[in-house]
Amino acid sequence: MTDQPVKPEAADLATAIQVADREQAAGRFENAVAIYKVVLAQIPAYVDGRAKMARALFCLRRWPEAWDAFDIRFRLMDVPPQVNGRNRAGSPRPIVRSARPPLPQRLLVMSEQGMGDTIQFARFLPRLIEAGVDVQVAVPQKLFGLLRTLDPSPPLLAGEVPSSVTNVENWTTMMDLPRLLDLPEEEYLAREPYLRADPVRVARWRSWLDDKIGERDGPVIAFVWRGNPQHKLDPKRSARLEDFAPLAAIPGVTLVCFQINATDEEIDACSFKDKIVRPDESFDSGLDAFLDSAALLQSVDRLVSVDTSLVHLAGALHCPVEMMITNEWPDWRWLDIDHENVWYPTMKIWRRQPDDETYAAIAQRIAASLTKS
Repeated sequence: MTDQPVKPEAADLATAIQVADREQAAGRFENAVAIYKVVLAQIPAYVDGRAKMARALFCLRRWPEAWDAFDIRFRLMDVPPQVNGRNRAGSPRPIVRSARPPLPQRLLVMSEQGMGDTIQFARFLPRLIEAGVDVQVAVPQKLFGLLRTLDPSPPLLAGEVPSSVTNVENWTTMMDLPRLLDLPEEEYLAREPYLRADPVRVARWRSWLDDKIGERDGPVIAFVWRGNPQHKLDPKRSARLEDFAPLAAIPGVTLVCFQINATDEEIDACSFKDKIVRPDESFDSGLDAFLDSAALLQSVDRLVSVDTSLVHLAGALHCPVEMMITNEWPDWRWLDIDHENVWYPTMKIWRRQPDDETYAAIAQRIAASLTKS
């Protein structure tokens, strides 16, 4: 008679999960992955554990494993990307995610999650076209104007409108493109700007800024203090307007408010309102998103922001951007690197150090850095 393996008790698994979480929070990602694997072997349906393990794998830069593990995101979405219908052979159109040479000849690419995700991963669409793939891309219609500045730019479909797509054999999601293209980490970095601002809008907003501030005797800094309030991580990602007060102390500074939906009451109540200029209500208010933001970013010295879609826009344009993030379970894409990142050469990441550091203290460190430079 052979001994049967003893399954861990529920209490043991709960303890293991807590240990894995602590190891990940402390930056000991190898340990965290090893423990998550033990837990998941016993609880395969533990979705949050799979998501946490994926993040740890990204922080270890074990990219092939991380991209595979990242598929768990579809089980966390209320409405995951979906394509119905059949190809010309009468079979359901299959999703392709991993690199299987040759690439599909006719491919539909679906955006997913937020606008910032779409802006970030749009850099890989020209790679598909240059590889000879006949690409169609479904994205939010508000991004059409911005994404048409890609070179080359693929045909765009309104992702929020159900439609019939012809001449497509396979489909994939935009965040799977690095895996599909089998790209190494060094090719994730956008070494050149891959989006462009409209010259007419650039001239208009530059004239607006000149009228507002005239001769400049100090830096002009764009800033954003909060993101999408519907995002589940928003309470940790967003700051307060008053947290940016240290930037207002930089000699001669002008702060340009890029915060959509900022109210007059908010601005009037802050201690540095005399340093702030704001675009009028026409700013980014049309059918297209971000076109005015892209144009005005060309006339400021840098953007200081929490983790929002605007940091992706600034990075895609190669505008200098200082991003403030919490060190408590930050987004997977920012890994565990201080100041640097693998996506945007003009972005500097400022993490809370230690975890209980306030955003105001981070803003103070940023202000000190900018004053020295």
